[in-house]
Amino acid sequence: MHLSQAYTLLGDTRAAYGAQDDALALTTSPSVMTRALVAMATAACLRVDGDPGAAAAMAPAVYDRLPPAYRSGLVHSRAQLLHQHLDGAPRRVLGAALA
Repeated sequence: MHLSQAYTLLGDTRAAYGAQDDALALTTSPSVMTRALVAMATAACLRVDGDPGAAAAMAPAVYDRLPPAYRSGLVHSRAQLLHQHLDGAPRRVLGAALA
C-alpha cells in the first residue's frame, strides 16, 4: 500500500493500481486499515487520472465506513492530502466528510 502511494505521488497510476492489487492479494486477513488505505490510494489515483469527482465520492465513502478509532492517523492524513489537491465541489465533498 505504501508503494502505491509512492507511485501515485510520482504520477504513475498504472503502477500504483498494480501495487494496490498486490497489497490486497498479500493481505490474508480482512484488515480494515489496509483495505481503507488501499481504497484511499485508489481515490488518489482517480484524481491524478483526471476524475476528481470520483475521487471525492470514493474517499468519503471509505472514511465514513471506518470505525471512529480508525479515522485518525495514516488514513486521515491520506484523506487530507487528497483534499488539498482537490478544488471546487470535489474539495467541498471531501472536506465535509473530514469535518
